[in-house]
Amino acid sequence: MMMMNPKSRQKALRCVLALIIVGIFTFPTYWMVTMAFKPKPEWSSAAGVIYWVPKNPTLDNFKTILQEYDQRFFRANQSTAWPSIRSSVIVSIGGTLFALLIGTLAAYGLSRFSQDTGDLPWYIALGRLALLVAILLPFMVLWARLGIISQWYGIVTFTLLGIGADRLIGRLLARYFKGPAGSLAFSILQLRMFPPMAILIPVMIMWSAFKMIDTWYGLVIVYGVITFPFVVWLMKSFFDEVPRELDEAAIVDGSSNWGAFLKVVLPLVKGGLASTALFVFILNWSDFLVALLLTQRHWPTIPVFLNTLISAEVGAQHGPKAALGLLAVIPPVVFGLLIQRYLVRGLTFGAIKK
Repeated sequence: MMMMNPKSRQKALRCVLALIIVGIFTFPTYWMVTMAFKPKPEWSSAAGVIYWVPKNPTLDNFKTILQEYDQRFFRANQSTAWPSIRSSVIVSIGGTLFALLIGTLAAYGLSRFSQDTGDLPWYIALGRLALLVAILLPFMVLWARLGIISQWYGIVTFTLLGIGADRLIGRLLARYFKGPAGSLAFSILQLRMFPPMAILIPVMIMWSAFKMIDTWYGLVIVYGVITFPFVVWLMKSFFDEVPRELDEAAIVDGSSNWGAFLKVVLPLVKGGLASTALFVFILNWSDFLVALLLTQRHWPTIPVFLNTLISAEVGAQHGPKAALGLLAVIPPVVFGLLIQRYLVRGLTFGAIKK
């Protein structure tokens, strides 16, 4: 029997380990695909037998969620999954475009015009926050006594008051404190450091006052704001790799700052823009918590609709859930294939430093 040398054994061991890791990560996908084509006796827990492959493949699970209506299902008063698919497509694309619009402009401004003066001392930041709370707290009590704290005009006036107070505090600090002012890019990233539930509770109150609960534009705004920091940081890294001399040359040739941005810089980072769009779209497409709290009957997304696939007979409908999950994978994959020519360049943009 031929003995393997140490290098061959090490290589074989690495291959086996790689296959095990790949199997662990791909098994959920395999299980979802096979579950989507299993008939009810094979995916129901009442069967008492695990079917690793469908013995009698069927499309009944897809018909259940797309065509047929079973009175035993409780689906947020919807008969099919089409409304949730429509909702997911609209709010995911809308939130992605909204985040890309404001995030790309902010990223270009930070890359070209922002000056990082160092980290703001923690005691200054804490003192600024405490001073802002001390100013706004009496007004919040007054608004509550007047009964306008939950009305749209009360929310708008209180928000404007908070912005004005913050600007006033900032000017006072700039006048009497000559130290570092902090990083604006890092401040934007801090928006993602708060627990989502801590942000969504006041958003629910505001959206309820503005009659924006269970609306597509309400979800689009929230998705855009939540993914805005990701867009800023990703696009800023792409803009930083474009030499500033290109902007300056375009301005010397008679172009404005807007013209240099739109005609020179933006086409150079279209690969990064494509990869950022795909990343943000996947975040919006797969969101569950925001859609669960801000939708009811008219605009539930696919993750929310999946949670309602319950039957009084067998409990969770694993077959229809797997079928809808398989359909939900298609849009991100198609989106990735459409921008494939830009995606690789965007993901590797800036990998080689000058």
